[in-house]
Amino acid sequence: MRRLICAVITMTLATIMAMADSQADFSRFIKSYNQQVASRQYLPAAKSVAQAARICADAKNYDGAFKLISGLDKIMTERGVSSDSLPQPYYYNARTRYSLYRRMGNNSQAEAWLKKMSTYAKESNTPAITNDMLFTEAQFYYATGRTQLGDRCIARLIKQYETDNDYKAADTAYQKLISRAVSSNDARLVGHTYESYIRWSDSIEAINADTELGKVKHEMAQSEAEVAKKQSTINSRTSLMIVFITLFVIAVAALALGAILYQRIRVKNRHIRLMKEEADMRSAAKSAMLQNMSSTMEPALDRLNPEDPAVQTLKGYVRKVEELSAVDSSPAVDPSRLEEVNIESLANELAGDTRPKLRKGVTLHLDGTRGFIRMDRQDVKRILSHLLDNAARFTPEGGRITLAYRKRGANSHQFVVTDNGPGIPAGERDGIFKAFNSAHDINEGDRLGLPICALRAEKMGGSLSLDPEVTKGTSFILSLKSA
Repeated sequence: MRRLICAVITMTLATIMAMADSQADFSRFIKSYNQQVASRQYLPAAKSVAQAARICADAKNYDGAFKLISGLDKIMTERGVSSDSLPQPYYYNARTRYSLYRRMGNNSQAEAWLKKMSTYAKESNTPAITNDMLFTEAQFYYATGRTQLGDRCIARLIKQYETDNDYKAADTAYQKLISRAVSSNDARLVGHTYESYIRWSDSIEAINADTELGKVKHEMAQSEAEVAKKQSTINSRTSLMIVFITLFVIAVAALALGAILYQRIRVKNRHIRLMKEEADMRSAAKSAMLQNMSSTMEPALDRLNPEDPAVQTLKGYVRKVEELSAVDSSPAVDPSRLEEVNIESLANELAGDTRPKLRKGVTLHLDGTRGFIRMDRQDVKRILSHLLDNAARFTPEGGRITLAYRKRGANSHQFVVTDNGPGIPAGERDGIFKAFNSAHDINEGDRLGLPICALRAEKMGGSLSLDPEVTKGTSFILSLKSA
């Protein structure tokens, strides 16, 4: 009983102290507001009103909050300060009203004031207010289920940097948007902004790659044209040497010219190699950036509600991005890691893991899974496990799944996973092994599993492909080379 009384007293004191702090903050903001209005500093006054109105809203005193805003509007009107001459304070007053209506759950009024904010933002024409307006619009549209409008606002935010080719500033802006979304505790906005950032960074890398490739091709074309021109000169002078012995000196000069040309080509080839190394460095930098971004996102996501399905989906997506980046930046498989693997034992282990996941009546068959092969057992198992899990997921009741092994040569081997499920549409087949190939809802699947498997196969000197001859169902072929 005594503990209960102490707890009640403690909670009461904490509540009183919190109220006292809020009252002190309110008084401070009102004092600042009065001084700013007296000195005709209307923009700081609007920001002070916004802070005081927020405190009123925290206390559920919405009438008091609206009266504060209306009071500043009235003062500016009486003093002849219109939105045409000074739109900034009108923007912040409209923004405060919008925030109040959002807190009250009145989305129709909130959207009406959002449109007025847009008008004041255009009249203001300042980067800070424009950026704030676009972010606020994106947050509202995502919250009300209008994803396309939200994506459009985010795209407009970034486009102003892309117009000047200032990709570094655009990257910084994206990271600020993600941080702001996390601070607002909006899991939906965090997910949309992060996915947009991944697609944007991938497209920028493609643009840079195309630009560098175009430069290399142009230089190579110039080199080949110059070589052809000089070679024609050398051939012409050499043919004349048969008739004119005196042209011997010219032939020597032509050889010297050829040596100079050869040296120039060597220099150009070295430049091309350096450009390739720079491209590799950029790719590694992108992987490091994705890993760093994922590591930065995880603590922020941990502060969100772990029971929220959107948060859980986003965490899984971040983990898959980390795995893709780790595999992409890893070196090729060291031949010393290869081991002699019993194919029958590996196949039985995979079948044992897969059968509990099958639908009713689905059978799993092993075909030709005998013998031994030198390979990276861990990575091969990861790839085959993912392919079998996909087959189990999409094969209907009464269906059939097959895991087969084929020896194609002295050092050539294939594992084939086939099912008679719905198959993969023809229009999607070319892009299933490419990460971030298209925009999609991550709630329907991250689409990173097959790109990760294809990268693992590539690191082992092999490949993962889709059998084009199988149209009823799906057949994946993992091709490997043994030492």
